[in-house]
Amino acid sequence: MKKLIAIALSLVMVICAVSVFVACDNASVELVAIDAADLLKEDFGIAVKKGDTELMAMVNAVIDEWVADGTMTKYVDYYDALAKGETPSTDGLQVSWDFGDATEVLTVYTESGFAPFEFLSNGEVIGVDIAIMSEVAERNNLKMEVKDVAFDTITTCVKGHSGKAVGAAGITINDERKQEVDFSSIYYSSTLVVVSAKDKSISSVKDLSGLTVGVQEGTSGDLIISAAKTAKGHSYTDYDADGNEITKTVTVDATTEVKQYKQYALALADLKAGRIDAILMDKLPAQTMLAASEN
Repeated sequence: MKKLIAIALSLVMVICAVSVFVACDNASVELVAIDAADLLKEDFGIAVKKGDTELMAMVNAVIDEWVADGTMTKYVDYYDALAKGETPSTDGLQVSWDFGDATEVLTVYTESGFAPFEFLSNGEVIGVDIAIMSEVAERNNLKMEVKDVAFDTITTCVKGHSGKAVGAAGITINDERKQEVDFSSIYYSSTLVVVSAKDKSISSVKDLSGLTVGVQEGTSGDLIISAAKTAKGHSYTDYDADGNEITKTVTVDATTEVKQYKQYALALADLKAGRIDAILMDKLPAQTMLAASEN
């Protein structure tokens, strides 16, 4: 069974790509987001200030309920369509929340350039993460305040906050971040992709060797390509001929350049202009970004 699953996953990775044509110096360049076997699967969670078991229970109550009954998937689909410039039906979803006369503040740290999880609409940060935390606040008589900050500062902001605080920004749960914050239940699982011009056929971290790679500072893409530049390399899970999990390592040449950005939109602009060769980022935000850039 494991072998069949591994084969199926490999086929999906080969055929799964999203493409879009963009204008670049008056030439038509097709950009694609391609799954890569040597990239990882990652789980998103809400980062909660360490030791705040009461707030953690509030957050998990919403996440566990929405994941179990399919509401989370509906919110992902709704905000994905909205970020692409479409006009989706709410399909019974609550998309506005009333915090009434609540006085206790719940501070939500996010970074608004990661649609559909958070993005700007009419000057307001909206998205899946914001919906989760809005529901948490409304249910528990809290007043929510959203702070749009640099992604790589979010866990530090949560850790240093004196009141109730969370980080809600499509944050991957990992051991390094667990040293600063506690994590909620998993609300979304993602894979990373390589975004590049189609004619470059970049389908793995190994293919990035010697190229200039754009990443958002502090994200999994940043950590992966930076690790791949070291002697230790980037480790990932693969499967042997019998379908058993094995760990492999990939490295890239020291000439590989990692260009860090505060927002993916800036990386996309440089990719279109030919200033970088590829972007490493999560699959759904990559698809949403490319689709939105086409409109």
